[in-house]
Amino acid sequence: MTTFMLLGLNLRTCLTPWNDLTSSEFYTLVTDLITKVLHSEGDDKDTKIPRSEVICYGLGNFSECIIARYQLCLLMALREHLKIVASDCHLYDPKFRAGEIDILSEMGFRVIDKNEEGKRPCAVDTKTLFYMPHCGKSLCNNLLWANWDRQRLANMVVIGNSFSSILDNTPGRLLEETGGYIQRLHPYCTEVPLPTTFKFTDIFNDTSIHSFPANKLQNAPEELWDSPSEPHYEDDDVEFISNKLPT
Repeated sequence: MTTFMLLGLNLRTCLTPWNDLTSSEFYTLVTDLITKVLHSEGDDKDTKIPRSEVICYGLGNFSECIIARYQLCLLMALREHLKIVASDCHLYDPKFRAGEIDILSEMGFRVIDKNEEGKRPCAVDTKTLFYMPHCGKSLCNNLLWANWDRQRLANMVVIGNSFSSILDNTPGRLLEETGGYIQRLHPYCTEVPLPTTFKFTDIFNDTSIHSFPANKLQNAPEELWDSPSEPHYEDDDVEFISNKLPT
């Protein structure tokens, strides 16, 4: 906790979110849901959770934002629950400060050193859990594009803003421009909303666990996978931080 205190966060401030979260009914329900989703189809219920890695985007400045601290605590607790080794847990946010990067490194996380814009292909031989609390649809859209084939999608799980809510609340033309891959994949996605039982309603609200079961993906027409074009966004898209240098 030393680095937390250097950032002006005392021990009690750091421990309160952890204790609140891990002692809650919400956490018990979430870990149960995640465990079930990460089991491969047809696995026996007593089968061990398969080896997994975690990629976290968009956590924000947890040194000053209490919402981000609770979201970080959930990430830490899931890492522990799923027995994910430190080298398989990566984070990135372009807003991270040097002190926050030091904290994450102290806690065993690996901080990604460049803005990938969410365009990270996941491994085909492990489960990859993408943890993207309250990230914009453009970032998630990029993630789906980077993994646009049945095998990769079947091996990934996304915890982030509800796809269903994105489709319901985004006008058609804007959805095609900023969330076209979300729209196309939605019929083949299994979405499980996070429980609404946590005592604070603005931390994990409108968040779902999204998975892409192989049997659903097999039902998708072949033309769905043909020549996926890389997404591009307008410079004024406030939800998306590009890796391009300003001109």
